[in-house]
Amino acid sequence: MCGILFHAHAQQPANPKAYSKAIDHMRQRGPDHQSIEHADGFVIGHTRLAIIDTSEDGNQPFWDANRRFVLTYNGEIYNHAELRKDLEAQGVSFGTRSDTEVLLLAILTWGVEATLPRLRGMFAFVLHDTLTGETIAARDHFGQKPLYYHHGPTGLAIASDPLSITEITGDRQPDMDCYRLYLATGGETGTRGMHHPERTFFAGVATLPAGKLLRYKAGHLSIQQYFAPWESFNSERFRRACERSESDLLDEFLALTEQAVRRHLVADVPVGMLLSGGIDSSMLFWLAVAQNPALQTFTKLSPGIETIPLDVVPKLLQRRSATAHFITQEKSGFVSDLEQFIIYARAPSRWNSGPSMLSLCRAARQNGVIALLGGDCADELFGGYIHYKGYFAGRPGLDDLGDLVGIPDQANMPEIIQAYLADQQKIRGAILDQLSSIEDDHERQAQATLLHDQATFLQTCALPHSDTYSMMASVELRNPMLDLDLVDFAANLPMRHKATSHPNGEFGKRLFRTLAEREVGDFINVRKEGTRNYAMAMAEPGFWRLSTFETARDFGSIENLTKRQLIRAINLELFHNAYFSGRKRPLDELMTREGLSAFTVDSDDDVLVH
Repeated sequence: MCGILFHAHAQQPANPKAYSKAIDHMRQRGPDHQSIEHADGFVIGHTRLAIIDTSEDGNQPFWDANRRFVLTYNGEIYNHAELRKDLEAQGVSFGTRSDTEVLLLAILTWGVEATLPRLRGMFAFVLHDTLTGETIAARDHFGQKPLYYHHGPTGLAIASDPLSITEITGDRQPDMDCYRLYLATGGETGTRGMHHPERTFFAGVATLPAGKLLRYKAGHLSIQQYFAPWESFNSERFRRACERSESDLLDEFLALTEQAVRRHLVADVPVGMLLSGGIDSSMLFWLAVAQNPALQTFTKLSPGIETIPLDVVPKLLQRRSATAHFITQEKSGFVSDLEQFIIYARAPSRWNSGPSMLSLCRAARQNGVIALLGGDCADELFGGYIHYKGYFAGRPGLDDLGDLVGIPDQANMPEIIQAYLADQQKIRGAILDQLSSIEDDHERQAQATLLHDQATFLQTCALPHSDTYSMMASVELRNPMLDLDLVDFAANLPMRHKATSHPNGEFGKRLFRTLAEREVGDFINVRKEGTRNYAMAMAEPGFWRLSTFETARDFGSIENLTKRQLIRAINLELFHNAYFSGRKRPLDELMTREGLSAFTVDSDDDVLVH
């Protein structure tokens, strides 16, 4: 994966040292090559993690043959070979084997609006036309890759890292409204905090939402939507799915999942698999290792808080062998690792599994694996979260936003939360309009909730989280479950095949469970485990000097918070301490002796290879 940098300066460029610092912030995203080019009216840069065409031919910024157009691009286009053939049939010639060149020439041949729907992959890119001065930028359909920007007196700055933007603008201030939104998440809804879909924790640094296209010319900026998850729903396809047999649906599901895995295995570097032992990653492993026997797997072990890895993974490996790495997550180093993860993420943690997942990615990199497949996003597509069970049983209203998107009512609700909820209600209205052909309100509400979680939760929580822990290790993480053909299939399944109970009693991903049981065996059809890290153990008031928390002065007392609320407060304080405190305080000033004793840093994680 890579890092992108672009600055169309309004009057004059920033100090050259600012651009160097901006690129340095993204060096882990692209350790193989870094470049900055200064041109008339703009500066463009790139850091490269070479995956497709690892030769120098694929280095960026990438110019067309006439040096009119220049591209800086982060991501992978998995169907680049098919697109290349289509372009060659139209007389287009290529000078490299890179997917970067395919993306550039596709846009120049077909136009950006016609190209984006044809892409199967993850991406964030900037394309600048030196003749007209127009700049276009886009982010992939679900927000797998980040794109931050600032539009103001200094012009337009775009990067893969918010700190890179602040280097160019010369302004770094906290967005206190985003602090409030982060803490507003329901106290017992997981250990995450709410992130705004269009803002960051750095004031003035915006996020281009998933599925959006940005245009900029002569100081004018506009943003349009080219994709939304609910557009995958088709009333006629849904009607047919309601009438089809389960065996027929299973056969199509298997074919689409095999296709998704095949696409995501495309690479010129070794590819591995994050294998938790859960049903999602286990099923993907089963299909991936059949296509790539050289696949290596990486499994986290958390003693005392999870059992699935050692119950399931060895049985999988007995049936389809692979080189397997088991990495033990130690409690002792969790807090210091979390602090470092937050610093790299440039934000309080979305979920608190970052340190342990980072250890897997680092083990992959140490073993020569540069790209990894993961099992994320099946829960959002197929209704796998356990909270869906009680939520849907309560028959909420059509406009109820659910636990992953909504925010509980609170007194004197801040303006940022009111605006966020108003925006989400607009999204819910658009989703319900798309689902208007579904007559049963309970079915319609449940389908709307899954689509809404895909639209907002994925891009604000799950996907940025995985991008952070993989990029921190200079490893690319891929999500086969977000293959658009597979997404379309899931969007048009009736709810009885998704967020309902399987015959074995386990809830969620009904059709997914049945397919896994049919193809692999019932041993992988197990109950989802809860929090599989040490965040809950960390959330003891006696472990922290809460009276010293600077964020507590702005957001009230944190003495009587629930454990999940305290986790969010700790995350926010660690972030604020790293970037906006007058003096970055070491952990021994934030934690009590009791806390330090419980979370002293131990030796590096043990890695066992079988």
